[in-house]
Amino acid sequence: MRYGRLPTKMPGFCDGCSQSFDISHALDCKKGGLVIARHNESRDLNIELLKLTGLTQITKEPILRESNSDGEGALQVDWGVRGFWDFQREALFDIRILNADAPSYLSNSLASIFDSARVEKKTKYSKAAEDRRASFTPFLSTCEAIFDHEAIVYLKKLSNLLSSKWDTSYSQVHGWLKARLQICILRSVSLCIRGSRTKWRGAGIEHGAQIPLFKNLELF
Repeated sequence: MRYGRLPTKMPGFCDGCSQSFDISHALDCKKGGLVIARHNESRDLNIELLKLTGLTQITKEPILRESNSDGEGALQVDWGVRGFWDFQREALFDIRILNADAPSYLSNSLASIFDSARVEKKTKYSKAAEDRRASFTPFLSTCEAIFDHEAIVYLKKLSNLLSSKWDTSYSQVHGWLKARLQICILRSVSLCIRGSRTKWRGAGIEHGAQIPLFKNLELF
């Protein structure tokens, strides 16, 4: 995909929604939870990398704003960490992995796609973050693991923290860090293309009390 080539042996139809299956559909189809898994894998890796810096006040999916009496208006970001950008100040992040080759983006440049997604994220979260005396940074990437400029600034800061902690050159740490995140994204994209969207059915056993029942059924 990064070289503009199509993967081989792709199925003709999606096993989740039965629509025609191509790269764009594979990266956007919400059936089976593969797109959500792509998002969550990158979120979890970022949290793991932040823990390596020695920063301890890291929160997964912090609640930025509670819902109102009607159950609406709640805001939640992907992760938060105190002391990342500024001492003792909470830094909040929300990730989005874009399919820049989707039909709706064909007439747009990559820069404009990132600009639009960045404005959308900041419009949604920045004011609520400021009300909580926190900063908000969107982490944007394409499915080919090309990062937006704010994500690159985040990676540089993270590289600085890790190089200081490990007493290792910045260039080595930055190369390693960028490669880990890119491989994480590409691996999760591969899952969207090659993974099954069919819902798996369990055997129905939730605890050991049901085992004798299955043994008795085998006697008939």
